[in-house]
Amino acid sequence: MGTNQCRGRIHTVEKGDTLYRIGKKYQVSVSALIYANPFLDVYNLQIGDELWIPKLFPYS
Repeated sequence: MGTNQCRGRIHTVEKGDTLYRIGKKYQVSVSALIYANPFLDVYNLQIGDELWIPKLFPYS
């Protein structure tokens, strides 16, 4: 996949982060975060973990 096809960003987990808080920060649902990070234990986030934050586009 070329870099021009990548949509989104990386978030490095910090103290106090939860999927809910990360989702609110980037306006992405928790389920989208889980789907975008299949190899990460999203139920046991550790400081320093990196999550892919997908960029979602409206359908309109």
